[in-house]
Formats: sequence, C-alpha cells, structure tokens
Amino acid sequence: MTRKREARTLLRWYPRTWRERYGDEFVAFVEDCSGEEPIARSLQRSIVLAGLRERCYVSGLIGSRSTLETQRRTGSLIVLVAWAMMVIGGASLAKSAEHFSNALPSVSRSPAQSAYDLVVVSALVGSALVVVGAGVAVPAFVRLLRTGGWTQVRRVFFDLALMVVLLALSTFGLSAWAHHLTSTQRNGGNLLYVVAFLIYALVVVLSVAAATRVAVVVATNLDLSTKVLRTEGYLALGVGSMTLAMVASTVLWWVQMAHQAPWFLQGTVVGVSVTPWSSSLLVTPSTPMLITSGIMLVATVCALLGASRVAVSFRRAK
Repeated sequence: MTRKREARTLLRWYPRTWRERYGDEFVAFVEDCSGEEPIARSLQRSIVLAGLRERCYVSGLIGSRSTLETQRRTGSLIVLVAWAMMVIGGASLAKSAEHFSNALPSVSRSPAQSAYDLVVVSALVGSALVVVGAGVAVPAFVRLLRTGGWTQVRRVFFDLALMVVLLALSTFGLSAWAHHLTSTQRNGGNLLYVVAFLIYALVVVLSVAAATRVAVVVATNLDLSTKVLRTEGYLALGVGSMTLAMVASTVLWWVQMAHQAPWFLQGTVVGVSVTPWSSSLLVTPSTPMLITSGIMLVATVCALLGASRVAVSFRRAK
C-alpha cells in the first residue's frame, strides 16, 4: 500500500464534512511527514484519536462546537440506546428474580416486593416515554418516505424483519420444548435445554439491538424541527431518570433479598443461612445477577451521558 493510499485510509477516521474540506491537505501533510518511509505507528495512532475526537465534536457528543439541535438529537439517541440496554438488563432481572417472593419469609415480603415493584413501574414509565418519542417523530418519518428516503433505511428494516422472524420461530420452538420438560430440567437439569436457552437469549439481545439500530438510523435521517427536538430532549431526560430509578430499585431489591432470603440468591435450600456478602458476590448462582447489574449499570452511565448532552443544550439555549 502506498503512503497516499495509507493516508486516505486514515482519513476515513474523520467525519465526512471534515474530509471534504481538509482531505487533500491532510493527505499531503501525512505524505510530507512520512517522507520515503511508511507512516509511523505513532502518527497513525495520533490520527485515529484525532479523527475520533473530531467525530465526537461534530456529532455533538462532546464540546459546544455543534448546534443545539445536534446535541439534543445525539443526546436523545444515546439515551435511547441506553434504554435498549436497560430493557435487556430488565429482562435478565425478571428471569433471575422469577418466583422470588416464594423464598421470602411471610413477615418480610414488603421491602423486597416494593423494590421490585418500583423496578417494574420504572420500566413501564420509561417504555411509555420511548413510545411517545417515537410517536412524535412519526410525521417526520412519513415525510422521509415521501421524499424517497426509504432507500436510506430499508436495509436496517430488512435486518430487523429477519431477526423478528428468527425470534418468533425460536420462541415457539423453545416454548414447545419446555412444555415437555420438568421444572428441574428447565432450570439447569437439562444441559441441552440450557444451551438452547442461552442461544435464545442471544437472539433476544440481537433483536433488541436490531430494533435500536433501526431507530437510530431512522432518527439520524429525519428532518426534525427545533420544537420536535426540544420535545424529544425532554422525553430523553425522563427516560434517563427512569434508568436511574430502575438501577437504584434493583440494587435495593438485591440488598433486601441478600438480607432476608440469601438462600434465593445463592441457590440453596430455603432457610439455609448464609452471609449477605457471600450470597451476593462470591457464589456462582449469583453470577446472573452480577451480569444483570453490570448491564444496568452500563446502561445508566450511557443514559447519564446522553441526558447530560441534552441538559447542556437546554442550558445553552437560555
């Protein structure tokens, strides 16, 4: 590969608008810096980092160089992606916490149950806000289709359709199989079923990812007015607050279960006493909860990042 081709390859790290304006100068500069030698690794790393930083500036992810509308759009989309991760974490929590109330002493039902109910309410409210946000963008989506924008988004819709079909088939197949198994076999007693369930879980995650990708690609191509973007920004702040509520109530539920029914988290016989610390962190049966909490924590961090960009745009507008 010649130095010029290497330089043009590295140029792709920069956003399109930057490439169109400075591309030729960039290639000439890299060639001059390299002389007759291949482009140094240190220079390549510097270019990659600078390109990524420029993309972050242009997209509104960092700094104040982009417009308020760009910051709101980017921040709202980050919150949307974070909510998709939270949906996956919430589904994992629902599976891990299945029938948890049966493991609680009758006198101790209230705190853990209340915490779990708060998780459910937060999930419903957040999902409702996402649906409202999608509804607000419908007129712009219709305009996109009328102006020939279908060619820009049809690929992601096609990928989503394939995932939906795969999800439907796998759901039907796994459900039919589960009806022929005992409760013990469905909960780890049948290794083949466990593997199939893990594959099914992966299909669910990929389906959520495909749906989120559709939303992001479509939203990126929509011509949204300032008023609509402001509304989407407020909705994003609401969804972000729901992610905080979900992760906080999940932690509260976990603490209550570790204190009142640690045998549930450890997977031992009801009434067998273990320490909350070991039942929560050190024992293998708690691994699903650790994974669930990790997903929800990452989602919350992303939601805070997106919400902060939206908040900055509102503050700058004053």
